[in-house]
Amino acid sequence: MFEGPGQGAALKKSGLPLTHEWEKPVRAVLDHFRLDNVTLLGISMGGWMCFRAAAFEPRITRVIASSIAFDYMQIPSLPVQFLARFLLQFPGLMDYLAGLKMKASYQERWGINNLMYITKIPSPVEASSVLLRFNEQNLHSELVKQDVLILTGAEDHFIPLKLHYKQVNALKNARSLTARIFTREEHAQNHCQIGNIGLSLEVMLRWIEVKS
Repeated sequence: MFEGPGQGAALKKSGLPLTHEWEKPVRAVLDHFRLDNVTLLGISMGGWMCFRAAAFEPRITRVIASSIAFDYMQIPSLPVQFLARFLLQFPGLMDYLAGLKMKASYQERWGINNLMYITKIPSPVEASSVLLRFNEQNLHSELVKQDVLILTGAEDHFIPLKLHYKQVNALKNARSLTARIFTREEHAQNHCQIGNIGLSLEVMLRWIEVKS
């Protein structure tokens, strides 16, 4: 386990803001410890980061992504996507609307403040532009040639199931692809399999044994 840009000590002590170019910190870790034939595991946004790293780092041979968001702009419905893209043309208005949302909701206040903190950008709309780089085009799924395991909750409250299928279809060149959707009956239908993490770990371990 390690912390990268925008996370933990990498942000607090080293001042490294969030970046979508996750192959860079992964490469630094692999170089430092002289690692090869690596299994890379990412949870939530970490899943996106792992696929991005795998696309450019051949020393990664296996990738596990739990509750990955294929493209963060594709999480909301199409009408909301179109509205958001339109409003992004007016950064002053977007910052004003973000301020209203922060006043009305503690959760919105935390989310926007945290985004500005991890990106080290004081403007809500400019900080959001960093998050929007976590998209389908920058992911480069077509370059992922490793063994892949994708874990998804059937009723994920944050990432819609449609993105699971988009991600699976985009991994056309993976050496192998295993996609597992967890259900309510398994008590693992939520984001990152919260409710039955033990089951997801069991699936991961068995998969690693087979692919190693």
